[in-house]
Parts: sequence; structure tokens; C-alpha cells
Amino acid sequence: MRIAVMKEASIYREGLVGVLSNQLINYDVIAIEPKQQEKLDDYIIDLLIIDIDTQTDTMPLIQRYANNNKRVIIWTENPDHPELTNLFKMDLHGYFFNGMEKDELLHAIKKILLGGHYLHEDLAPILLGDYRQIHKRQAKRPVGVFTNREWEVMELLTQGYSNNRISKKLYITDKTVKNHISSILRKLEVPDRTNAVITALKNEWFQVS
Repeated sequence: MRIAVMKEASIYREGLVGVLSNQLINYDVIAIEPKQQEKLDDYIIDLLIIDIDTQTDTMPLIQRYANNNKRVIIWTENPDHPELTNLFKMDLHGYFFNGMEKDELLHAIKKILLGGHYLHEDLAPILLGDYRQIHKRQAKRPVGVFTNREWEVMELLTQGYSNNRISKKLYITDKTVKNHISSILRKLEVPDRTNAVITALKNEWFQVS
């Protein structure tokens, strides 16, 4: 099994490859320059991590891998990157942002290798806003996922409510709100409220406006 890191040569890239090689011992981790992306054809890649902050056009490559149902993580340090909206429409497995700590990075990659998704919270305001515009569908709430109160909290989270606003809206204490959110995150197996909201919207549990 193999992970490819497509990023310009740097000490950071070599460090990243080293960390992944040491921590994901069942995977062969390779580094490839964006301008030499054709070298990927020499390998079977299980996960592609690709830095989109490059002069090389990587969109066709990302599209090809996504169309072939390959796991793809895009990585950026620019929240205003012009391709973010198009990339989010592709529903890729991961959207990473520079500055991620080692533990967060490994947690996210392991989750993706198991079939999950990960959206970094610094990209959430842009991508969540785009998602609301892209997907305007009727809500389809499944039975047995949350309690009635958790559904109420989840709906307010999708509307961008803070804990304090949820507390006032539902006439419950801040501690109770936190307990409900913790339960929601545990049931969805997501690390934070942002990924909980993305999961809810992707599953069309709420009608967005």
C-alpha cells in the first residue's frame, strides 16, 4: 500500500514523509514534485496528498483520481485559493490547512485511510458556505441516529449557532449543550462540530438555505 505526497521539495516535505513513514508502517510513502506528476503512473497509489499551492496545474490530476474513486487530500495555506470551491464540489476525502499539528495530521490521515473524511476548521467558513449554495435539497432525517434534543442541537449547529446561543434558544444550560455536542460527535465519529455539520449536510439531514 502506498501514499504519495505531491509537494515542492522542502525540509517540511521531507519531514512529513518521515513522520508518515514512521507512523504508518504498513504504507510505502513517496514524495513527488508537482511538475513531475506523470511519475504517479508508475505506482499504484492508495492515498494522494497534494499541495495545491503550486504553479503547476494539478486540477486534472485531482479530477482523475477522484473519478477513479481514489482517496485524495488537498493541502493549502491559502483560504482564498481560487479552486477551493471547485475542489469542494468534488467531495474529496480531505481538505487540510497548513499548520496542522502532528497528532491532528496523523488522526486525520488514519481516519481517511479507513474511509472517513476530514475538513480542517480553518477552511470550514469558506467550504461550508459553498456547500450551502451547492446543495439545496429536501431534508432526509434517519431514525435512531440522535435523540430529539440532539436533532435540535444539530440543526442549530448547521445554522452556525454558538453554544451560548443554543443554550438560550433551547432553554438549557451551557453544560447540557456541551454534553449534547459531545454525544453528537461521538455518534458521528467526527473530531469537531465543523465535521459534524458537514456530515449532516452531506447526508441531507437538514434543508439548507
